[in-house]
Amino acid sequence: MLYNQTAAVATVLLPVKDNYSLNVVWKAPEKIKELPPQFASILAHEVRNPLTNINLSVDILEALMTDDSQKIYLDIIKRSYTRINDLISILLKKEAEDTADKRKQSVQQLLEDVLVTAGDRIILKNIEVRKSYAPADYKITMDEPKMKIALTNMIVNAVDAMASEGGMLTLVTGYEDNKFVVRIEDNGCGIKKENLKNIFQPYYTTKPNGLGVGLALSYTILKANGANITIDSTEGKGTTFILSFNNN
Repeated sequence: MLYNQTAAVATVLLPVKDNYSLNVVWKAPEKIKELPPQFASILAHEVRNPLTNINLSVDILEALMTDDSQKIYLDIIKRSYTRINDLISILLKKEAEDTADKRKQSVQQLLEDVLVTAGDRIILKNIEVRKSYAPADYKITMDEPKMKIALTNMIVNAVDAMASEGGMLTLVTGYEDNKFVVRIEDNGCGIKKENLKNIFQPYYTTKPNGLGVGLALSYTILKANGANITIDSTEGKGTTFILSFNNN
């Protein structure tokens, strides 16, 4: 992604299957360009206030609850609180990409951590998870917190595309053409061919209550961490996101 802060214009190259690529020029709305530089900090502060109220309320409900079988839902709320709070911390700490703390990390461990993060959504949708990892793990130099955000967005997107009954999420890693490849597969509704070119565009969404931000953010983070992304999708059958890393 190329970003011109003064003009608030982003240019993104989006590769999809069949060697299709699209140059997307996104111009920020006027209201966004007028936001003060400290807007992220202000927003984070304002979000944390009600978030703290939610957490305190959950603690009170947990103390009053006598039916242990219902506590699983309070646990989900608490984990969601922790995730939002962590995301706010990342936002405040790493707004500038060039200050990212990149270290060599295991891709396989990253996937396991992401499954834990997305675990509540997977459980609530009753999705089965299958994993087929390469015998030899692979490590890349990455900004781990941001990569977790990117892959969590992709997995949650896959989960949301599937029905509550019979949903299957499959994670596959391996080597192809001297590259290490990660496949995130679902058997959900798939993506219409005419929509493939749009899915990484900021604010593009087909979800009734979607914002169109998650996959656009994922794409930017993945590219910044050296991943190439392709998509294989068939409407009515499912979608596969294919991430490839150079074999160092």
